[in-house]
Amino acid sequence: MPNVITIGEMMARLTPVRNKRLREADQFNVFYGGAEANVAIALSQYGHKVSFMTVFPKNELGDAAEAQLKSCGIDTSLVFRGGERLGAYYYEEGYSLKPANVIYDRKHSSIHSLPKMEINWDNVYEDVNLLHITGITPALGEGMKAFTVEAVKQAKRFGVKVSFDCNFRSKLWTATEAKNSFLEIIPYTDICFAGYKDFTSLFGEDGPLDFEENKLKEFYQKYAEKYGINVLASTRRTVKSSNLNELQGYLYQDGILNKTENISFEILDRIGGGDAFASGVLHGLLSNRDTKKVVQFGIGSSVLKHMVYGDHNQFTVKEVDEFLAGNMNDVKR
Repeated sequence: MPNVITIGEMMARLTPVRNKRLREADQFNVFYGGAEANVAIALSQYGHKVSFMTVFPKNELGDAAEAQLKSCGIDTSLVFRGGERLGAYYYEEGYSLKPANVIYDRKHSSIHSLPKMEINWDNVYEDVNLLHITGITPALGEGMKAFTVEAVKQAKRFGVKVSFDCNFRSKLWTATEAKNSFLEIIPYTDICFAGYKDFTSLFGEDGPLDFEENKLKEFYQKYAEKYGINVLASTRRTVKSSNLNELQGYLYQDGILNKTENISFEILDRIGGGDAFASGVLHGLLSNRDTKKVVQFGIGSSVLKHMVYGDHNQFTVKEVDEFLAGNMNDVKR
């Protein structure tokens, strides 16, 4: 299987038990995750050899985070130790019409020391086929922004394909800051995960406020031609309530916009749904699936992630394929 590297911050997620509000919580469930780590873990479960580059503190929390990666089959030879602390975030679950809420606690976390580490890019990208990054990493500060750009430039120098998920986080930086940074990364990108609102709200493209499929295709075609991007993909999410969503997948390649059926489903845990879609699409591309099957696998991977607790997907290729074939409704005996 192809070798994959992801780069980013892995954090501890603390969620109040029994749907309590953060201000009332006295017990928390702890999960370890982060956008790039979630993709790494899912791809490992799909049979790929994956490495994750990050920095953990030299303490028991750093040990726990690294142990989580190792238990999921991730190569941790690019995990550095240093910095002050493991980043964390608090997640108050949504319910019915009450929205979810996230509070970040990641300032001065260990990932900020990554640009100071001695990195031999020749060794990092040896025998590597794909680098996956997201827009969250450059949002962490000027040092991480410059490091992310350097990572993608080095990847292209070694002939490594670059996958970039915009993943805009308004609590980390402004839309203008994100746009300026993303436009430095996109010219080096082969596979881009960008949704309709990324083009209208971030990149300033003209289009209706509400999703329009033909307009999405126009955006994809424009950026594919302008920047040489081979594949662009995204989901369209319709929120009926915090516990009931609809999801549809889109993938643009070779001038054709492929889409899935719209799937309605109930939610246990929404965190990581986009990462599960990205990892599903990447698996489909890396395993040379037909384009329509690539986006179908991506949406199947994403929908299933919503039905388990934790940040990352926990399903195998066989399980996703069975779900798509309609064979997961009965009890497995």
